[in-house]
Parts: sequence; structure tokens; C-alpha cells
Amino acid sequence: MSKLRVGIDVGGTFTKAVAVCPATRELRAHAAVPTTHTHEHGVAQGVADALRSLLERVDGRSIELVAFSTTQAMNALLEGDVGRVGVVGLGEAPHLRPARKRTRVGSIGLAPDRKLETSHVFLDATGGLDRETLDRALLGLVREGCRAVAVSAAFAVDDPDTERAVSECAAAHGLPACAGHELSGAYGLETRTISAAVNASILPVVERTTALVASALAEAGLDAALLVLRGDGGAMSVDEFRRRPSFTIGSGPAAGVSAALHQLEIRDGIVVECGGTSSNVSVIRNGRPLLRTLRVMGRPTCVRSIDSWVVAAAGGSMPRVGRRKLEDVGPRSAHLAGLPYACFAAPDELAGAELELRAPRDGDPADYAVVRAAGGLFALTATCAANALGLAEDAYSAGSREAARLAFAPLAERLRCSVDEAARRVLDGAARRIADSVAEAAKHHEIRDDVPLVALGGSGDVLVGRVGELLGRPVVRTQHPEVLSSIGAALSLVRVELARNGVSALDVPALAADAEAACIDAGAAPSSITVETTYDEADRVLRAVATGAAALETGAVGAPQVDDRRKLEAAAEALELAPVDLTLLASNDFYRVFSENGSGRVAVVDARAAIPVTENARSVFAGEGDAFLERLRTELGAHTRELGVATMLPRVVLICGSRILDLSDARWPEDVLTAAERALDGRGTAVAVLAR
Repeated sequence: MSKLRVGIDVGGTFTKAVAVCPATRELRAHAAVPTTHTHEHGVAQGVADALRSLLERVDGRSIELVAFSTTQAMNALLEGDVGRVGVVGLGEAPHLRPARKRTRVGSIGLAPDRKLETSHVFLDATGGLDRETLDRALLGLVREGCRAVAVSAAFAVDDPDTERAVSECAAAHGLPACAGHELSGAYGLETRTISAAVNASILPVVERTTALVASALAEAGLDAALLVLRGDGGAMSVDEFRRRPSFTIGSGPAAGVSAALHQLEIRDGIVVECGGTSSNVSVIRNGRPLLRTLRVMGRPTCVRSIDSWVVAAAGGSMPRVGRRKLEDVGPRSAHLAGLPYACFAAPDELAGAELELRAPRDGDPADYAVVRAAGGLFALTATCAANALGLAEDAYSAGSREAARLAFAPLAERLRCSVDEAARRVLDGAARRIADSVAEAAKHHEIRDDVPLVALGGSGDVLVGRVGELLGRPVVRTQHPEVLSSIGAALSLVRVELARNGVSALDVPALAADAEAACIDAGAAPSSITVETTYDEADRVLRAVATGAAALETGAVGAPQVDDRRKLEAAAEALELAPVDLTLLASNDFYRVFSENGSGRVAVVDARAAIPVTENARSVFAGEGDAFLERLRTELGAHTRELGVATMLPRVVLICGSRILDLSDARWPEDVLTAAERALDGRGTAVAVLAR
């Protein structure tokens, strides 16, 4: 029996599950259910329902891994579906005043008209914390309505024990807690506090999700690992997801990009994934996606994700109508309005269709166009428009053209135009919204006009085709566009578990290293791997579980390890140079680092010729121990700019062992040096890249 992997992707309209054979990349079965926004268990119910539906089509005994990408964290923030968070700030003399100030973050803007409210207490931890004082502070936060706690201590990246103690005490009071050191090893107390508060706000929702999905697996009798896709394309275990759900922000776009890279082997493209509620726009350049550090309404966090534009326009977007003209299309979708698409009804259900304008949800403007007909109330959507125009006949979103035209007739009468013209205006209203974001992404990243759009999602065929026409760009269409993101999630994640009997806890480092190496051998990119260990003292059994993901790079899934010559060629291709123009600067068990002769352009290459880092750098150098740290101090001094009250550091990337640390959020040279000192511990040669 060939082993299968299950991928589940939670979209705004549908939750889709696929079963894929990793050896052949063959799609064996798929299922889709409506995303359960209004269910008492939230979107988690849809994940469980999709999994149950899929298991009716495949033998559960053949499944080795279940992976899912989820928009739950992002949606909770965008929709303001978060409760008040208590922020426990901690500091020690003589740094009490700045620590108090930087942990008081107030209201955190999440989206227009959406805020995360925080309550702040500050405790003096000089000489240790008093348990009675801590209990009193936490009970005060509960009385203020806080549903979770963020713990943020000055210098906790060096000594996290105080943060851990507060988190454990919060848990004893029934409060989910997130400590700043769990999200980042970099300095910047305010950034860590904001990140911890945002992460903590999602914890109660995520706990319900993981419990329900685990229950669905157990109900089906599946003995399969469950992994979650991160927003940067990496992988995380369920336990890690419970602690750091904010790291899944952007996992929806990451799944789509992963599919474009691993299934379609796109080297340059703009990935446009159109669902029913929203669309995502992401960029692939030279076979790799572009990443960014997440900002929440302009405030930086510690979260890295795919650089994507989220557009409130998609196949289910509904038109807004004025007195005699079409005002807009979206942002409300038919699914969130609780209405069926007119084009998916039978023609006789649209008999006697009449136009109505209404507010789909409380607080919405009362100008969204719907039709009331023999079969009830139906939404007019961009997908309905494509069907009315005959553009969806061979697409996944194909419905009844006759029903769609009957539905658009009263809108055409209102707009004093033909049915075709009314449908064209609605389709173009959604397409232009998406096209504007595509144009912005292309301009921002200087993407050539001949680089194609990659159409993904259930409405991708029709909407992206029209976006391509509006922008004059070619379009790449795919098989199974509606579930390709789920396939991308299933194929890209890697999990390895090792166990040893008759050993002690002192063997943890060795087994963790073996698990990391095995995960790399199984296809994971070194920088994506996390290792969790447990020790059963009674039975003297030590376990190490390594999770990771294939590099987000064209052809990375299933790629073999390569020789040194191929690594040099890969670096030259990434930098668009001849191999003779490159010098090997440093190497270790995981990477080779090449630099352009006579300048600071650099490429880092892993064992499968994937390129996790390319930079046009101010300075690139390698070294060990104190000599490396002293060189780093000197280079930071040479390239740091003082701008009045502000200090502008160069962006610093460190390569130490399997780890690649992006320290671009550091605010002071000492922050970079301390992080580098910690990263160097026992890892031999390190490389520093100071980017321009």
C-alpha cells in the first residue's frame, strides 16, 4: 500500500482537503466543504468535516502525515475576533523606567476599525518575583476581562526564566500565555511585547482548533503526524502551533507559492490565488518567493511570512449599486453573507428575478445587489458574471449560464445596459481590484512586464485571466487550481521521529542532532527545521521529533543532494554571474557561502543547491569565536548611521550551523553582538552578511 499525505487548506469560502502520493505527486482524492465561520467551533469544524469527507474516499491506514495551512490567525486579526490581552511587563533595576515604558503598548491596531485592546501591569523583578504580588496582578487582569496574557521582560532573550515563571503562573489561573522570548531571540523589547500580545490574542481560538482537529484524527483512527504550515513556508508541530499561532500568518499564501514552486516549477511569476472571499498576490523571483517581516498597522513584529497582498475581491464578491451605476464590487462575499450564488442554481429557480439592495451583515452598507426569485434569495457575484458571459465553461467555477443571465437581467435594467455589459462591469470591478494589487507588487519588486501570472484558486481561471488582459501579462493555468494550495502543503512538509532506549537526558543534544540530520536527508531545508525532545525517565526512553519543510525554491521537493560543482553553479545562477567570478568564502555541514570576487554580493547554498540567502552586501566575512565577534563589532561601527535621535543599523544576516538568523529588527549594535554570541556557541565557523 503506497503511503499518502493529506493537505488541508482553510480558505475564506471553502476548506479543501486532498490526498496525494508524495512519490508520484498524484492527486488520489479531494474533498471540499464550506468554511465554517459561524459555527460554534469556528473554522476548525470545517477542517474536521473536510478530513472526514476525504476519509470516505481513501484508506486511512495509508496516510502518513496530515498537513494544514490556515488563515485562522490572519482572519482573527483582520476581523478583530480577539479578546483583551493582559500584558505583564517585567524589569530589574536600574532599567525599570524604560522597561515599563516599552511594555506599555496600549491599543494595537489590527486593521481599519479593528483593535486589540491590552491591559498593562508592570512588576519589579529585581531580586526575584513575589508570588503573592504576581497572583494579585494576574487576578486583576482577569477582572478587567483579559482572556490571555503576554509576558515581556527586559533582557529575557538572555535569561527567560522570569518570563517562564509568569507564564506558568498564568496557566494556573486558566489564562493562556505567550512569552516574548518564545517568538524571537532578538532584542527590541517593544517589538517583542507587541508580538507576544498579538500571539496571545489568538491562543484561545487556536486551542479550540487543535483540539477539534486532533479529535477528528482520533475518531478516524488515524495514526498520522499532524503538521501546520508556517507563513514563511516552514513547518510546525501542533504543540508549537498552540504556542506560536501567529507564525501561521501568511500560511495561506505560502501554500499557494509552495504549489507554484514545487508542482509547476515556476522560476519567475506573480502567484494570484483567487478564492471566494479574498485573493492573495505573491511574487516568485529567480525560483524563490520574497519574504517580509510582518507589520501590524505599521508596527513591527517578530513574525516572518511570504510577502503577499491580500485583496478583498474574489469569485464570491458581491456588487454594490448606486442610483444608476455600479459603485463597487466587494468587499463582502456571498459566503460571508450566507447566500447561494445565482449561477449555481437551476434556471427555473431564477424565474421572476427581481433586484433588491440590502446589507448582507450588520454594519454593512445597504447597497449590495441580490436577486429575489422563485427559488429564494441569491447573490450576484463575480463568478456569476463570468458564467453569464460564457467565460467559465471549462473552469472549476462553471455553473449555469442561463441562470446567471436571468439573475443579471434585473441589474442590467437598473444600470440601463445589456446583460452582457452589466456582467462585464461586475467581473471587471473585482478584476481591477486584484489588478491594482498585482501592479503594486510588480512595481514594488521591479518585476518585468513579461513575467506571467499564475492562476490558482477556485475562481482563478476566470478572474486571473481577466486580470492578465487588463495588465497585458501572460497567464499560466494549472490542473486542479482549486486544490493546488492543499497539494502544496501536503508535499512540502517533512517530519522525522527518532527514539533511543536505555539512555539518559544527557543524550538529548546528540539525538537532536541526529533527528535534524535525518530531517535534512528526508528533504527539509536546514533553516526550516525545529527539533522537540522528550525524555521518559521511568522507561529511560528519549525521543526527538524534527519538523521542517522543503526549501521554497523551484524543484526543491524530491531534489537530490548535489556535489560541490553543482552548488557553485547554483550560486552563479542566483547571482547571474559566471562560476569563475565566485569565491568560496566559508562552508560547514549545511551550507557553502560564495561571494563575488572583489565585492560583497553573496549567495548561500544548501546541500540540494537551494539558495536561502542572496544579498548585495556592504560587507561579508567569516570567522570563529571572539575574533569573529570583534570583526562584527568593527563592521557594525563602520556601517551604522547616526540620524539625530535615531540609529540606523545595516541589515545583518548570520549563518551559524544550520541556522540563518535575520537580525534586521535589531535597534542597537549591542543587540546584534549579543545575538551573534549566543548563536556562535559551539557552532564553529560563522558568516556575517551586512546588507546594503
